[in-house]
Amino acid sequence: MMKNLKRYSAPWLNKKITLFLAVFLALFFAFPKQNLFAQTSLNIGTAPASEKLTLQPGEKYEGEIVVWNLSERTTTYDIFIRGFRQIENQPGTAIMFTEEEEQRALYSAAPWVTVSKQKVDLIPNRNEKIFYEINVPEDATKGEYTVIIAFVSEDLQQQLGTTAAFTSLSSGTPILVKVGQDFAENAELLQFDTDRDWYEEPNVKFLTRVNNLGDTHITPVGEIVLTNMFDQEVGKIIFNESGQSILRDNSADYETLWDYGSFLSKDNKIILGPIKADLIIMYRNFQPGFAPLTATTSFWIIPWKYILLLLLIIITTVVVLRMRKRKKENPPQQLPK
Repeated sequence: MMKNLKRYSAPWLNKKITLFLAVFLALFFAFPKQNLFAQTSLNIGTAPASEKLTLQPGEKYEGEIVVWNLSERTTTYDIFIRGFRQIENQPGTAIMFTEEEEQRALYSAAPWVTVSKQKVDLIPNRNEKIFYEINVPEDATKGEYTVIIAFVSEDLQQQLGTTAAFTSLSSGTPILVKVGQDFAENAELLQFDTDRDWYEEPNVKFLTRVNNLGDTHITPVGEIVLTNMFDQEVGKIIFNESGQSILRDNSADYETLWDYGSFLSKDNKIILGPIKADLIIMYRNFQPGFAPLTATTSFWIIPWKYILLLLLIIITTVVVLRMRKRKKENPPQQLPK
């Protein structure tokens, strides 16, 4: 019975389904779409963007954060003091701990921090200063501690309800506090490759993953040197130009782009065929040139469209020359009168 229904009613069903989809898509694109991130977008700026401090047990540090309103209406923000963690495999990121994570955290500096205000009303086009103080306990153990002074709007809290939901939508200043000396800096290179094996032009994306094995954050920096099939250097790219750091016990993925736009280097060296890429990374503050991370990968640059066009021109030229040669060798015979 179902087979017969499907067989004989398919044409008009298909027309109705098509009409329904057309109406649905028209309505979908006709009305403005709203989503959580559009409603709860961050509309404040903070300075400094981050802080890295080295303090000793019993030491006190005083600082300030400037915060300003980027929206066109006055908004009230609550100030949260929590530890933070790095978003998985994303260097230079900080996501505020939830209350549960804060209770379990061994290296959160949140209990050491006090601020001058618990909330702030941000008026458009006006700056506000938040003063804070860090008091490292006398019995603090050696380690690298994290804390973020975060700003969360009351509107956002009402929409989401729980701190677990708005931790990733907060904005603020993350602070790294190193207590003690003689930290171990160690790292390993897990990946260095390109996203493809060959490209039509010098527009290459390099993928690099670094794992932090030490007990303090690291900021890997370096360069990628490119050489062509004749072992000639044709390019040099800065690795991690923005200086994004990796927290301890974390790994991070870096993308490095090489968009040159020409098949000849500045000194007229060819950028075609197999290209070798050599990566060298430094990551230590103490003895920075010691134990660098190195790796090599390769890829091809094959402008096949240009090659195909050149082949067509060559083939056309050869055919035309042969036809002319045949005409010369075998001239048309004139008919006798």
